[in-house]
Amino acid sequence: MVDKIVELENDKKYVILDGKKLNDTDYYFGLRLDENEEPTNNYLFFEETKVGEDTYLAPVEDEEMKGLLLTTFTVNYLDKVYDEV
Repeated sequence: MVDKIVELENDKKYVILDGKKLNDTDYYFGLRLDENEEPTNNYLFFEETKVGEDTYLAPVEDEEMKGLLLTTFTVNYLDKVYDEV
């Protein structure tokens, strides 16, 4: 899912920057794209759900989970940066 562009029901597009499994649920960190598919300054956390063979992403609403995901994805990012040094 990482590096893929997803389109939400409201026609907004996001590129998935990172993903992490927590408590048997997959979460993703996405960057919103504008109408020309250029990056914006808007980010969103997504929770993955599966219904049969179909996979859906929904924005994370829970504030505590958003805080946990922010910490998790920040650590992931820092690990990647320091691995490249």
